Amino acid sequence: MALLLESISFGLVVGFIVLGLIGTVIPMIPGTLLMWVAALIYVLVNGLASLGWPVFIIITIIALVSGTADLWMPLLGAKTVGTSGRGMVYGIIGATIGTFIAPLIGTLIGYAGGILLGEYQKSQDWQAALKASLGGLAGWGLATAVQLGGGLLILIIFVIRALTV
Repeated sequence: MALLLESISFGLVVGFIVLGLIGTVIPMIPGTLLMWVAALIYVLVNGLASLGWPVFIIITIIALVSGTADLWMPLLGAKTVGTSGRGMVYGIIGATIGTFIAPLIGTLIGYAGGILLGEYQKSQDWQAALKASLGGLAGWGLATAVQLGGGLLILIIFVIRALTV
């Protein structure tokens, strides 16, 4: 019976981790958070020895870094090309408004448009504003890649560790 419960919990956790992996690309699903919660539930159901605390800590660190990448990487991308604080604030406001209007594409358009508007208001230079906006979008794309890579790493680590213990 214990083996059956462990097999079922393993299958459910892998399913939720795969759903979380999809969520790293589709912002409507809390991807990395869902993956971490699934691993936590697996540990709670099967005991910490089922993964081991070092592995769970590694999964937690990967989840923290990749799960927050969409918060800091777009700002880092914008800052790298010289975006001002105003441009970044406008970008965040634009992304928030865009999310409510058209969840996936609206977020990106709002973010890029906000940076463009904020930078143009500051510098009166469309070229600089466009460069800042594209830098912000590059950061956003990189954040998605980091989340997907982190999610794949969590999936691989979890499956290998859970099957070899």
